[in-house]
Amino acid sequence: MSLRKKFVNSTLTNKTCPDCKESYPRTKEYFYAKEHRTMKGSFSYATYCITCQLKRKAKWKKNNKVRNAKSDLKYIQSERGFFKSLYLSVTKSKKGNLFGNFDEFMKCWRDQQMLYGERCPYYSHIQMTKIRGQKKKTATNISVDRLVNTLPYDKNNIMFVSWKANNEKGNVSPYLAKKMLEFIDKKKILKIFVEIDTGNRTNKPFIPPYKQ
Repeated sequence: MSLRKKFVNSTLTNKTCPDCKESYPRTKEYFYAKEHRTMKGSFSYATYCITCQLKRKAKWKKNNKVRNAKSDLKYIQSERGFFKSLYLSVTKSKKGNLFGNFDEFMKCWRDQQMLYGERCPYYSHIQMTKIRGQKKKTATNISVDRLVNTLPYDKNNIMFVSWKANNEKGNVSPYLAKKMLEFIDKKKILKIFVEIDTGNRTNKPFIPPYKQ
């Protein structure tokens, strides 16, 4: 252990902010700091004090609202920005989230793309989109669907589907869906209505049995 004391230049103990003209201790409490590029164990401090930095930032944002809005919209409409937004909603969900990070979440999308491209797995005629900045929901936009609603978001429990399909699914459980299908299967007339409805939803015209 060295008994030598680290040299401290007394003239650098304080720093004057050129905006407010006030002098403050040259510490992280008053100035934003980052590790010095060449001197190990030292820091370089921002020109302006933290208070003035925040004021300058707020002023710049106020004077560049249109520019910022365009920049933000451009980012969230990019693939990464769009999925970042989806991931953020997943992490904030009260349903629970088991994803460790954004990369895990994004890998699920890449794996699904290998199988379905950007088609909705539930409605294959829908080419899914990544549209942001609209006042209302876009039916073709990609959304995250939990296959089992009682379980949290996890790589084994999600599908990326169109907002339309996700919205129609609601909170129907696999058990309830199976029971409904069992009852429908027992009624011939009801089965025909279901086939007509399915044709409308999947964009495939219904063909009556006698024409098949």
